[in-house]
Amino acid sequence: MALVRLSQIHFNFQTAAQPLFEDLNLTIAAGECHLIHGYTGCGKSTLLKLLQGILERPWEGEREIAEGATLGVVMQDPNVQLLRQTLGAEVAFALENLGVASSEMLLQVRSALRRVGLYISLDTPIASLSLGQRYRLMIAAQLVLEPDLLLLDEPWAQLDDQGVAELSAVLHQLKQQGVALLIVEHHRGVFKDLVTHRWQLSQGQLQALAPAECEATSEQVSWRESPAWPQGSAVIDSHGFTLAFRERQKLFDADSLLLFPGEIAALVGDNGCGKSTLLKSLAGIQADIDPLGIKVFGKKPKLGRFGADLALLHQRPSRQLFENTVIEEMQFSLKRFGLPLERAIELLGQLGLTTLARHSPHTLSYGQQHLIALASLACLRPKLLLLDDPFAGLDEHFTDKIVALLTELSRQGTALVIASHRPIAALPVDRLWRVVDGRLESLSASPQAYSRVG
Repeated sequence: MALVRLSQIHFNFQTAAQPLFEDLNLTIAAGECHLIHGYTGCGKSTLLKLLQGILERPWEGEREIAEGATLGVVMQDPNVQLLRQTLGAEVAFALENLGVASSEMLLQVRSALRRVGLYISLDTPIASLSLGQRYRLMIAAQLVLEPDLLLLDEPWAQLDDQGVAELSAVLHQLKQQGVALLIVEHHRGVFKDLVTHRWQLSQGQLQALAPAECEATSEQVSWRESPAWPQGSAVIDSHGFTLAFRERQKLFDADSLLLFPGEIAALVGDNGCGKSTLLKSLAGIQADIDPLGIKVFGKKPKLGRFGADLALLHQRPSRQLFENTVIEEMQFSLKRFGLPLERAIELLGQLGLTTLARHSPHTLSYGQQHLIALASLACLRPKLLLLDDPFAGLDEHFTDKIVALLTELSRQGTALVIASHRPIAALPVDRLWRVVDGRLESLSASPQAYSRVG
C-alpha cells in the first residue's frame, strides 16, 4: 500500500528560468527505501518540503498521504530543528506534547538515543554536541514518534563512519518493521545494501538509476605529487598541546604541529573528537578552553588579531550569512578591509554562480549556502584559511570547482586546514592531521615537510 504518492508535480521559483519540478512523480510504499541523488541546488530539499506539506510557494499536481500516516524528517542542518537545551529534553519534546506519562517517556527517550548510538547523559547540553551528534539526536527525536515514513537529508555528510554504520543498522531495523525511508544524498555509493529504489533528480523529474551507476566514493588520503616545500616562517606552530575545555574531559593531546605557507592540511576525525574546537581555537574565538601552546603567525590566537590574514568557515554556513543578496554578502568583507570589490564578481563567475548574485543567501539550499560562505572568504585571499567540512552539501561538479579554487589559493601562498569526517580524495594534501583515540597524529607525504624553517 502506498504511503505517499506525488503525481504530475510542477513547481517553479519566480526568479528561475526553468521549472524546479516538471511532471514529477513518486510513489513510496511501506518497507521501501528510496535514495535520491542530484546536483547542488536541483531541488532535493525542496522535494522533502513538498512531501511534508510545508512548501511555502504554490505548486501544481497531486500529493496523497495515506490516512493516519506519520512522517518524520531530519533536515540537512539539524540545528534548525533544535528546540530544547539538553539532549533528553529534545527527544522528549514530542512525547510531552502527546501527553505521554513521565514513566513511559523516560524509557522511550533512552531507547531512541541508544538506537542512534548516543550513549551519553540525558542532561548533556546540546551546545556541547558536534554537528554529527546533533544529527543523530534529531533522528532519535523522530524515532520516538514511530514514523511510517522517515525523511533524511544528507546524513552521510553529517556523520562519521561509525555514525553511518550505526544509522544503517537502525534504518535496516526500521525497514524490516515496515517503515518507509527516503534519503537525499549526493554520494551514490552510500547505503547501497539498504536501497530498494534509486533516483536522479534532473531536469525537474526523477529518473531511475541502475546499480552500476552507483559506485562507492573513495575515502583514501590523496597526497600531492609535488608537495609544497616549506618556505618562510610557519603559519601554525606548536611543540605540543592539549585541547580541553576547562574543568571538563580533554578532547585530545597533540605533539608537534606545523603548517607552512601554501600547504594544505586535512584534519580528519569522528564526530565530537574536537575538529571544530581546534579550528575555532586557531582563529582565537573558542571560549572556555585551557591555554594552548599554539602560535599562529608567531602570535597567540586572539579574536580580531589577524584581520584579513585569517578566515574561518563554520560548519553551519547560515551562521555567516547576513546580507540581503549574495553579491552584498560576497562584498561585505572586501569593503571592510578595503579590497577590490570586483573579486566577488570574478569568483561568482569562476564558480558558475553568477545567476545567484541577486538572490537572498537565506533562501538558498544548504550546499549553495556553503558555496557562498566559502567564496566570500576566498575573496579575501587570506594567508590562513580554516574550513570546517566545506564539501558538505556539494555535488561532484561543485566539489571539483572548490578543489580547483583551494588549490589555486594554495599556489598563491595561502595555508589551508580542512576539517572533515573522512579524507577528501579529490583534494591532494601535504599533511594529514588525524584525531584517533584522544591523540592528534600528524602525518606527511614527505619527511622535509616536518622541517622547521625561518
